[in-house]
Amino acid sequence: MLGIPVSGHTAAGLLTADVDGPALLTGGSFGLEASIVPVVISVLLAAPMLVLAHRRGGLLPRQRTRR
Repeated sequence: MLGIPVSGHTAAGLLTADVDGPALLTGGSFGLEASIVPVVISVLLAAPMLVLAHRRGGLLPRQRTRR
């Protein structure tokens, strides 16, 4: 939709975005999902949820399988 590369594939979109900058921030030719930005956002979202789940006892120990 925005005309930026996704998973290395470019597609025509309603808007055209010319992503310019270091590959660490832009994902280079592969696309935005290959950059550090989604990793940081995911960690910022997941960390509070894991802390809250731990406080509420929602994290369960790993089940051992019987052999």
